[in-house]
Amino acid sequence: MMSPQKHQLLMLLSALLILQFDYCRGLAQQSKTTYNYFAYGSNMCSSTMEKLRNLSPLASTAAVLPGHTLRFNIPGFPLVEPSSASVEPIDEIMDVGKFIEKGELVHGVLYKLTEEDFASVCSTEGVPFAYSLHRCRPIPYSGDGKHAGEESLRKLDDLNMTSKKWGVSAFTLRAARSTWRQGNDIPPSQSYLNVLIRGAKEFALDRSYLEKLQQIEAGRTFPGNGLSEELLRRAEERTR
Repeated sequence: MMSPQKHQLLMLLSALLILQFDYCRGLAQQSKTTYNYFAYGSNMCSSTMEKLRNLSPLASTAAVLPGHTLRFNIPGFPLVEPSSASVEPIDEIMDVGKFIEKGELVHGVLYKLTEEDFASVCSTEGVPFAYSLHRCRPIPYSGDGKHAGEESLRKLDDLNMTSKKWGVSAFTLRAARSTWRQGNDIPPSQSYLNVLIRGAKEFALDRSYLEKLQQIEAGRTFPGNGLSEELLRRAEERTR
């Protein structure tokens, strides 16, 4: 049986811990720092951010990141969720026309996040073990489901990848290990691809990019098509 003194001490410690938690939470809420985060995978879907990850983006818009390619080089769980998406920068500097012609651009969603939410994204995505932060300059556009992103690129006549006069300074995620960056892609589950497609439709990304996502060959999974959609569905049900 606990003595009255020990009971009072535990109550005091509990009260101090609650006060410390409230203080830290208050500091985070008072922070004015915000981060621009470019999402190209399952985080393109607003439900992934809001329902599954419990985040509250301050703003979001369609965006295109030139000079990069979409990869599936983050290993997952074979036959369940074989891989996750990543982006890899292109070393050479080319003009807008060649970027579009070669498909060396990635469409996605540009989020504005609080410092707390950005830290949460980094944590849930496995930075720095699975992913590393990558500075980039995506170009926002008002998605129309046609070719608004391509048009926003063509307005940049003399695109110079070293210039800071175009796009928006942001962070995105790329594969953390050089062996993953240099290796072959691992076909993702159809369920994971469906979440990407859902996000692309939600933000009305360019039709050509949506079709590109729809044409990606899915990897083998058993049983079913993977778990991504089911996890998202359950998160949405919990918050109804």
